[in-house]
Amino acid sequence: MGIYKRSGNIGIVDTPQGLASFSVGAGFSGLGQAATYNFSVPNSWFEERMRIGSYEIIPMGYNNELPNELRDLLDEFYSGEGILGKIQGLQWGEGPRLYQEVYTPDGEIIRSFLFDKEVMTWLKSWDYENQILKCHTDLVHGLGFFYKVFRNRGYRVGDRAKIAKIEHVQIDKCRLEAPATETDYPRNVIVGSFPNPRIDTMRAYPLFDKQDVMRYPVSMGYSNIYSFAKSFYSTPRYYGAISFVKLASSIAPLLSAYNTNASAISFHIESPQAYWDTAKEKLEQNCSLKGIPYTDKMLEDYKDEAFRQFSAALTGTENVGKFLHTSSMFDEVANDFASWKIVPLDKKIKDYIDAQIAIANKADSAATSGFGLHPSLSNIMVDGKMASGSEMLYALKAYITSETAIPEMILFAPFNAMLEANFPDKDVKLGFYRKIVMKEDQVSPSNRVVNNA
Repeated sequence: MGIYKRSGNIGIVDTPQGLASFSVGAGFSGLGQAATYNFSVPNSWFEERMRIGSYEIIPMGYNNELPNELRDLLDEFYSGEGILGKIQGLQWGEGPRLYQEVYTPDGEIIRSFLFDKEVMTWLKSWDYENQILKCHTDLVHGLGFFYKVFRNRGYRVGDRAKIAKIEHVQIDKCRLEAPATETDYPRNVIVGSFPNPRIDTMRAYPLFDKQDVMRYPVSMGYSNIYSFAKSFYSTPRYYGAISFVKLASSIAPLLSAYNTNASAISFHIESPQAYWDTAKEKLEQNCSLKGIPYTDKMLEDYKDEAFRQFSAALTGTENVGKFLHTSSMFDEVANDFASWKIVPLDKKIKDYIDAQIAIANKADSAATSGFGLHPSLSNIMVDGKMASGSEMLYALKAYITSETAIPEMILFAPFNAMLEANFPDKDVKLGFYRKIVMKEDQVSPSNRVVNNA
């Protein structure tokens, strides 16, 4: 017997006699009830410290698992990676190119793209496009990225100091070392297989010094878009929509399980919130006695096991058709007795399905809004309709002019700092090259899409 799917406090349990649904709190409305989700709470960890081996780090997320949590979340959400891929593609354009800033007679600053053989030879020597792409992927997903900088070996034998290469380092393998004081800034980046690294394989690298790029033979940097009132790390802009993203992800498998086994569902298990509040207190007490930290996952695991055992007791062969009496407790807040209840279901399949569709539509809308991309650019239907070509065009132009400058600045800041250090007389920078998008009636007939399809 196992749980098909649980979303917060709502789920379905597979029993020997078929399926049973369950919820924390009264009433049966599928996923219509308010669900609670265990995820990293920003304010709970940005000022925290965690000791692993000889290193004291700033954890990334509650329990130091934010990158993995985000990865798993997006893997389950059917449109998450698609939307983020669209965002990355819109920002990337034709890819990184060398350019110089030029002032027009009208005082406008434009980019004059160019080819420089010496600079390009250096860039290609360390596969610059692939390294920038990986950094850009982390930036789009989490508003920041880590990179490693290597100084040339000839520096010690009299050659001019240069940056040899730059490498992307996966964000899930990197943590900032906790600073010595609250007003200080981290001085090292710790690399390991987080959240549970092998102590003997962890490595510390000095933080890349933008004022003295040649200071260290090997150093690491963290380039990020500052998140409001949050120290050290950034959080993705879709963070606030995580509850809706998890809800949208859970509906499809839950509906599938229900629809496959709907005829077997005969009862719904209701459990009082007071029961779980008491269970949480006991778990916290046990953790305190054992000297281990309490995590919300412990309570979630306890819920899973409790519902399994309760369902087994209710539906076992010896209990089929019997009335199950459960204990009650007085809830002072509700001024009433709180008890487990068994609620027979009347097979209102259509009402259930309609409710889930409504919830799914709301969850989809809220989740995609959290990613910050216009529905017309996300290939999402609004009120059952796709956006027109003109709507997509205006949305595209609005995005290019208002949403690309800051990510591009953050992405290329370390790369351009190293270009300046290696080629101080070149006055060149790296940036994205994007073609200007025009309406079809502004394009010559021979170049229009309709005539070149």
